[in-house]
Amino acid sequence: MRLKVRLQFALLLCGALFPIHGFGQFQPPTQEELKMTSDPQAPGADAVYLYREERADDQHQFSSVYARVKILTEKGKEAATVHVPYQKNFVFYATGDNSSRSSSGTENHFDLPDANRVGEDPRMDPDSYVGHTTVSAIEGRTIHPDGTIVPLTGTPADLLKVKKGLNQINETTFNLPDVQVGSIVEYRYQVGYDRFQEAPEWQLQQPYFVHKAHYLFMPARQFLPDHNLGGGGGGISNSSIVGTHGETMTDIRSVNILPPGKEVKVDGVGNYYIDLSDIPAIPDEAYAPPIRAQIYQVNFFYTFTPDPKEFWQKEMQYWIKDVNQYTAPTALIKDTAAEVTSGLTDPLEKAKKLYALVDKFENLDLTRGSGTSFTTDSIPRGSVEDVLQRKRGSGGQIALLYLSLARAAGLQARPERITSRNSRTFSAQLLDTTQLDCLLVGITIDGKEITLDPGEKVAPFQTLHWSHAGAGGVAMKSDGKVETIFTPLQQNTDNTIIRVGKLTISPQGGVSGALKVQFTGQDALRWRQTAIRVDEDQMQKQMEGSLSRQIPEGISAHVQRIAGLDDSNVPLVAVVQVTGSLAERTASRLILPRLFFESKESDPFPADKDRTLPVDMHYPAQETEQITYVFPAGYALEGTPQDDKFRWEDNAAYQLRSKVDASSIISARVLSRGFTLLEAKDYGQLRDFYRKVTADDQQQLVLVAQAAQAPGGSR
Repeated sequence: MRLKVRLQFALLLCGALFPIHGFGQFQPPTQEELKMTSDPQAPGADAVYLYREERADDQHQFSSVYARVKILTEKGKEAATVHVPYQKNFVFYATGDNSSRSSSGTENHFDLPDANRVGEDPRMDPDSYVGHTTVSAIEGRTIHPDGTIVPLTGTPADLLKVKKGLNQINETTFNLPDVQVGSIVEYRYQVGYDRFQEAPEWQLQQPYFVHKAHYLFMPARQFLPDHNLGGGGGGISNSSIVGTHGETMTDIRSVNILPPGKEVKVDGVGNYYIDLSDIPAIPDEAYAPPIRAQIYQVNFFYTFTPDPKEFWQKEMQYWIKDVNQYTAPTALIKDTAAEVTSGLTDPLEKAKKLYALVDKFENLDLTRGSGTSFTTDSIPRGSVEDVLQRKRGSGGQIALLYLSLARAAGLQARPERITSRNSRTFSAQLLDTTQLDCLLVGITIDGKEITLDPGEKVAPFQTLHWSHAGAGGVAMKSDGKVETIFTPLQQNTDNTIIRVGKLTISPQGGVSGALKVQFTGQDALRWRQTAIRVDEDQMQKQMEGSLSRQIPEGISAHVQRIAGLDDSNVPLVAVVQVTGSLAERTASRLILPRLFFESKESDPFPADKDRTLPVDMHYPAQETEQITYVFPAGYALEGTPQDDKFRWEDNAAYQLRSKVDASSIISARVLSRGFTLLEAKDYGQLRDFYRKVTADDQQQLVLVAQAAQAPGGSR
């Protein structure tokens, strides 16, 4: 009886704090909502959220989502497909007897999970076990503009379509029925989990404008103000969340990006919540950084200390101990390092030789699918010698092998943990090591550290993958203290594309000839990694497809051979045979593009007065083009092409010039871009620069039949 009284009291208290409609109850639509055909607060929107709610309840081991969406256009009907991302299996660390479990995934009613849990998973070790999640309690309906309701029917097994992803992150979808333009789709679902999951992450901005939203997080019992009062409740676990090293989690913190004037609040019983209105849709802007680092969000995390310095110091001490055990130099490691560096005294040359050795190994990140599940937290057991013996491993394992060999060769080397820029931005305030998804190696030579990327297959020595350059992370200094690091940015001359060739124009406007396209840096790295993933024919087709998107319509580009695929220390060169129709022919003229590779170019940065996101170009680069057009017999160039040269401070520079003789013209173009990231406020200047570039690139040449010219060269 006491247990029943306590449960009822808890539910009544929650009801007093939050109104019933805050728990995702289906709502009767208003006449205004039914008749809505557009939204003045979101002009041109395909759909809008009338209401959205997310709730994470660690006391009863489930989370839920409720939404009402108004469909405004044909494209907006995509909102009828509901995406439910969830982690099917996860390693969970806790103390306690695992007395509370999530309810069955076959249930399809929207209620608190059953308190009478049965069956337990065997523990992997005394402090962890594999947890599971289930998607259940799916309810939905479609409301037509005339008020007609079409309910969603079926069990979760009938409704859900599962797409498996890396790290067992699944994307599950279900579809609302009979959706039309003008309909309101309304749905809710639960995700149940074993005891605890990671603390919730609230993505406050959605693909569509949100009129009203409510978010609620009910933490596990150990974080509540009355957690020392004893007793229990239905469905409430007596477990405690601990860290991977046994530290009891004592605090909940969050790192937030919120609209001005908004904050996450905590009620009298320790629940976190926020209410929002008029939330703009996620910006759809070209060349934007990873959205997860830019939009309104709340990222909760559990921690044993709220002090970032203490957190990172302790976590790195544990991690370095694991790394040192795994990379401890065995006899084979020492012998291999000595053999490879035999006769060398220069530390830099030793580092290069060892780098070349590990780069020959099979990198499972490329050969076993689109990627592996390695994170820097996942230091394998055993010895890195296994990677050396098998001559294969994940990128992270190969990086650790390089670390071990470098140390065995007497080099001052350290591992560095960073957050890849293509996924998110490192935050020292987010006390969560899972954000550190990449492992680099720093080598100190003559007091200066160079940063290497040995886990990135076929990356040249001292070349970082673009997502690893200019990235933040942490590393341990020689005195044992942790420090925040930022990897070196690249220069525009590190990443080049050079296109040269000689093309002969026929009197009919046809063209034939050969080109050479040379890649260094990031483009060379991308093509070399492509060659590992696919066979030779597919590689050739992909490169030809890439070229066809750059050259004029009516031109066929056939890649005859590719040199340098197997040697990342030399440029990658494609030899390309070109044929087709290039020039537009009139009675006595041939009109052709001045620049061969820019004929299809359009302004990459259109007018956008309300740019909100930074511009992320991934890496600085330089493009060079030098193409010779050989005129057909009896034709000459009309007029003199205008050369141009301009720059945008230290950010970018452009040059276009030509050399003309009686039978040919050589057009040369250089575009250098020195920046990687640009603030939104500078978008206007960026656009002005590229508008000039596009105008110059779109110039045409006119060849005139000499017989049609009057004496003296005039027409």
